[in-house]
Amino acid sequence: MGRYHYWRLHPFTLDEVPPSLAKESTPQEIFHRLMTFGGFPEPFLQADPRESRRWRKERFERVLQEDIRELESIKNIQNLKLLLDLLKTRVGGMIVASNLAKDIQVSPPTVSSWLESLEHMYLIFKVMPYTRSIPRAILKPPKVYFFDNADVMDNEGARFENLIATTLLKRLHYWEDYEGYHCELHYIRDKEGREVDFAIIKEGVLEELIEVKYSDDSLSKSLKYYSNKLKPKKATQIVATLKAPYDQDGISVTNPFLYFSKAIW
Repeated sequence: MGRYHYWRLHPFTLDEVPPSLAKESTPQEIFHRLMTFGGFPEPFLQADPRESRRWRKERFERVLQEDIRELESIKNIQNLKLLLDLLKTRVGGMIVASNLAKDIQVSPPTVSSWLESLEHMYLIFKVMPYTRSIPRAILKPPKVYFFDNADVMDNEGARFENLIATTLLKRLHYWEDYEGYHCELHYIRDKEGREVDFAIIKEGVLEELIEVKYSDDSLSKSLKYYSNKLKPKKATQIVATLKAPYDQDGISVTNPFLYFSKAIW
């Protein structure tokens, strides 16, 4: 104890790119790279579609064929690949093990075990529901996101939400690894279907509610509802294509470039 500190290293994000690239590129160009090639150094810096596909293919083969076989007692690698392909199309949605189990014809406990294995390999991470102090809250399944943003199937909205999720998680891990705080990333949904994409918790306190939209710049009714009910320190809606940020009803509606240019919470 005390002889070293544990750090979690993440891919590049909007708020962390090599200084030389930041000087040569606009924020919009960096955003395009992250959306297209992901944030892992090799594909991100090369920005070459063919090399990106090769790198991603080899990474999955290495993890699924070698790493998981060595660390986990998984024999049915083919069905595990099917599960991973299904997850790529369901980013941002609630993941129900029983539904996935039917799709790939295995048992729900097996799917739950495989999800944990994929987490251990740093392919995916879960975002759990936040239920404290929420009227009519119900326990919902987790949502799943990918550490490599380019793993998300070609859906701009889902890929953008994944990019925000990875960047938020990266900031929370910084707060834990450097500052020593206990932080959590959640989502919110109640029985009426009101949902907010992300809730930032630090030391048990709700710091911020964040709703993510790709092009809809109108204020989210669910975000407004929960902002009034839960009284977080901040409430923000991040819109990928927003050109003119504005504030309304105590909520900041902004774009990802402005949001992540500010200091961490």
